[in-house]
Amino acid sequence: MAAATIQSPSVFASGRFITDYKKTADLLGAPYSEETVKATLTNFPGLFEQGSVSWRATSRANDQLNYRFYIPSNVDTISLAAKAGYIDPTKPMARLAKAWSNMFNGEPAEWCDFDSERGLAKTWILLKGLRSVDDLLAAEEVPESTRAHLDTFHKLGLKYCHFVAVDHHSGTLNLYFTVPGPITEAQAAAYTALAGADPPTAEEFADMRKYVPKHRFAFAVTIQGSTGKIKRVSIYALNIPEGPLPATANDRLRQFFADAPCYDKVQTRTVGWSYGNGNSKYMKGEASYTGELQTFVKNARLPPNETMAKLLEEARASMSF
Repeated sequence: MAAATIQSPSVFASGRFITDYKKTADLLGAPYSEETVKATLTNFPGLFEQGSVSWRATSRANDQLNYRFYIPSNVDTISLAAKAGYIDPTKPMARLAKAWSNMFNGEPAEWCDFDSERGLAKTWILLKGLRSVDDLLAAEEVPESTRAHLDTFHKLGLKYCHFVAVDHHSGTLNLYFTVPGPITEAQAAAYTALAGADPPTAEEFADMRKYVPKHRFAFAVTIQGSTGKIKRVSIYALNIPEGPLPATANDRLRQFFADAPCYDKVQTRTVGWSYGNGNSKYMKGEASYTGELQTFVKNARLPPNETMAKLLEEARASMSF
């Protein structure tokens, strides 16, 4: 059951957020540092208020409660993070994030993912349109060991990305592909095999068929920057409809969606199934908080426009599994 949205203006307020974060973290048994949370609000001034803010949690006990902002403009969050001491801008992942952000005539926007342990956890790059993975991996800061996956990506129909991201602490990079749907068992098995993981179980795949958007969906690959090893993959169901959660969601995720505060008119919900090396797996959930996130993702489940449809058909034609 989704959380009832709170009838209050959907604008971000720092004091209210700190209270809401502590309450939600306590309910989930997640780590909490008020000092760290307050510092992120101070070090990225005005950005939480500018766009939308959402929560992220996983099915794993005691895992972090993340929060992130989505903003439409291209703000240099890398410099803000470096100034605050969260990252060293000369390190490979920071340089890669900046290289991606500067592509496509500077159109991409930088978003940030936070937790109460590290402060800044990830830098996201919204590419503002589907961008060729060939172009993204041709960026100067992309390691050769990552570029080596290009042929494999092409054979699996992984040709276009809508987002990319870097994790500054684990030294990993993320490619968020938009791929043709509806998802098939062969497709799901080929995707999880990238991380050396077994295919989704019958119950997991049944949930994917029910919740993953039919026209196209998001699929993420996490790569270790220093080695090029694919560490993890994730299959996402964006903006799931109101109503029951997937059967495979555990009690922690159910509590997260039920109790995470939301000031939007509609709580926007996303779930993902994550598969990693050694058959490690878990689920993740994302829920909107402020800024009417629904206005940004409302088209995620609708048929693509003509341009996107052509790109998706091109990706489908290259699939071989």
